[in-house]
Amino acid sequence: MDAIKKTINIPPGLLWDYKKPPDDILWRLQRIVDFFPAYGTDKETVDLLFEYRDKLRMEEGKYKLITLYKEVWDEKTGKGTQG
Repeated sequence: MDAIKKTINIPPGLLWDYKKPPDDILWRLQRIVDFFPAYGTDKETVDLLFEYRDKLRMEEGKYKLITLYKEVWDEKTGKGTQG
């Protein structure tokens, strides 16, 4: 979990109620998805948001937007879409 945790950077602007982000991956991803796409559009974060999308609370529009970002990143990096 530590390796994954380190790849999820939480911008200081999203930490108004914490001095440092909790170690919980779902907390980190939920905080990012709440403000997506203003934050979290890099490939690594999009991949994690996509992977954990069914465990996060988000409206359908963000769900579809994350899927679209994932498809674009996969095309740019030569990976096919993964279900």
